[in-house]
Amino acid sequence: MTNQVEPKPNVLLIEDNPTDRLSIKLQLEVMGFVVFDVASALEAAEIFKIRDYSLVLIHLGHAPLESLEICRQIRAASTVPILMITKRDEVVDEELALGAGADDYVTKPIESRILTSRVTQQLKRGESQRAPRQTLLTWENLTLDLAEHLFKIGEKEILLTNSEYRFLQLLMENPQRVFSKEQVLLAVAALRDSASGSVESYATQLRAKIKRNGGPDVIDVVRSVGFRLAAIEEKSPVTHV
Repeated sequence: MTNQVEPKPNVLLIEDNPTDRLSIKLQLEVMGFVVFDVASALEAAEIFKIRDYSLVLIHLGHAPLESLEICRQIRAASTVPILMITKRDEVVDEELALGAGADDYVTKPIESRILTSRVTQQLKRGESQRAPRQTLLTWENLTLDLAEHLFKIGEKEILLTNSEYRFLQLLMENPQRVFSKEQVLLAVAALRDSASGSVESYATQLRAKIKRNGGPDVIDVVRSVGFRLAAIEEKSPVTHV
């Protein structure tokens, strides 16, 4: 009678820095994982579909919008633990990473003991304690369906451009947060090359479009600071259904 060897758990690592990718991969292999490492979110989206993973690590890197999006996609489809890897000088910070569906984060330069501790903590929590990321955001009479990429005011479907949709999604996923112009430009890809001042104009146009179709005043402009979802007294601004 032969003893069966337990298969090693799989890890998906998304890291665009080749030196860091090799270093993290080697540490994870020492911990007993089979590591599938890729340099981009696009590659990750392909290989995530073909096998099961016990853990996903994502570095925001040079393409933070794509990294946040793959995090949202993975969380919507799976309860797998997700660790985000960030750098202190990156515009996208830990709060945005957690808002996109990550369970925890580690900051570069990564200490081996900290990475080991965070990985172990996530695995101990168990996938049964997680729920797939909710895909329906509501605020007042607005509904944003992330799964179907639909926006409604009441029962009326309103057509938004992709940039309008992403701008509104950013605010509705983080109702208490004020985003600077730089953070909005980073999260809304089509606005990155826009002229100075265009984010304010864009916010005004989106707000007017929603009010014109029977919606509330949805965006607050905080002078000299940035943009946020408009406050509602004695209500929770966003409910995940």
